[in-house]
Amino acid sequence: MNIVSKIEINSGLEDFVLLDKISETGAATIAGKKKYFNDPVYLGIESLAQLGAYHVRFINDFEIHAFLLKINQCAIPANHILNGSYLLKGTLVSQSKSAFCYALQAGKENKVQIEGEFLYATIDYDHMFNKKTLQAHYRRAFSCLKKE
Repeated sequence: MNIVSKIEINSGLEDFVLLDKISETGAATIAGKKKYFNDPVYLGIESLAQLGAYHVRFINDFEIHAFLLKINQCAIPANHILNGSYLLKGTLVSQSKSAFCYALQAGKENKVQIEGEFLYATIDYDHMFNKKTLQAHYRRAFSCLKKE
């Protein structure tokens, strides 16, 4: 028997980007900003996940597809609501050929609100992850987020 399964991920949102700006990129670091308006904490976690994934793509010159594989640990604020401007920071802790581990945090007024260890995986673009479409999309989004 030949079993074929397909996983489709659809957030239902157009251009699902939860970053307002990428303010810094380095070989092992990335920083960004996001303003929240009484939003649930899971949007902050997703913002951090996106920040790390953009760094994985950036250090690989957007030549591979990157995705969040696992959150190893994550500490969140007690009230579970995010409001105001947050500074997002990420540091590449370790990497292999196809896996990248980041320490990510979101802070407000010099106090860390969310922090965790996020693990990303990479794969080559293929028929499921079209290079022409995705590479152009992520390059364009990254460029827009980097603009002053």
